[in-house]
Amino acid sequence: MCWFFKKKKQKLQQANSVNTPELKKESVEEKPVVQTTRTPKEITPKEDLKIKDKAVELRKQKKASETKTKTTRYTGKYEVYPEAGSYKFRLKASNGEILAVSFRYTTEKGAITGIENFKKNVASGVFEIYTDKSGFAAFNLYNQNKARIMMVGEFYTSEKLAESAVESVKRFYDTERIDILSKIADSEIREELLVFEKIVPSTTGKYEIYKEDKDYFIRLKANNAQVLFVSQGYASKATAKQGLETIRNAIENNQFTIGRDKQNRYQFNLYSSSNQLILTGETYPVKSSCTSAINSVRKFGIKAKVVEI
Repeated sequence: MCWFFKKKKQKLQQANSVNTPELKKESVEEKPVVQTTRTPKEITPKEDLKIKDKAVELRKQKKASETKTKTTRYTGKYEVYPEAGSYKFRLKASNGEILAVSFRYTTEKGAITGIENFKKNVASGVFEIYTDKSGFAAFNLYNQNKARIMMVGEFYTSEKLAESAVESVKRFYDTERIDILSKIADSEIREELLVFEKIVPSTTGKYEIYKEDKDYFIRLKANNAQVLFVSQGYASKATAKQGLETIRNAIENNQFTIGRDKQNRYQFNLYSSSNQLILTGETYPVKSSCTSAINSVRKFGIKAKVVEI
């Protein structure tokens, strides 16, 4: 081979050796996993206020839900029914306990209307606890200016129980449920009419008009100084005197009934000519004692003299 071609062949082999390097086996190294921690985003005052508002809203929703559940659980009802020649309504708790019994209404419709008036007076009227001389307590519900008795509660063995009854009435009074009954069981009858015997009025009794705290009261005493009844409170001496004339007329017209409470104690009720309750008597353990008290009021209450104390 010519030296020229031999030299060219050697150069060509050297060029191929440079252009095709030896492949090296690369080793795969396992890279460690790096966990990144995000830096919390700074909350602006506006965003913070939105978060607080949302929290308040959620608390309100939770409270409303709890209130709704509680109201649903403690739903009472009204019952309208005939009794003693008239119509009445009564409020019952969800467990069937009788919380309040109304006065008399001439018609069923009047009793239903009376429920709405009762609701208004529970919301805005005045509750007072009354304890009779036997130590039994009941609540009286007056209208807002205390000019009229709207409801007399059941009698209880203590003032504390009577106060608890007031709270129960406030809890259940706003129910919309009204059941109309054609009659009630004899054991549930609370009031009855009377057949009156003839009474000769006496002039030896005495009405006393007196002031206690801010109100004026009327009490009737027999000839032996026994107190036969005490009226509701009146705002002034003038209105007390007017009330006394209404009481006299009702006594003369024998507008009494006998009521019985759930303690099985008896008391008399005296109504005006328009079926408004004027006053209630003391409670008695037996019906005959209550009847005797009514006859004493009839005997001494028509012609009794008036004394202002």
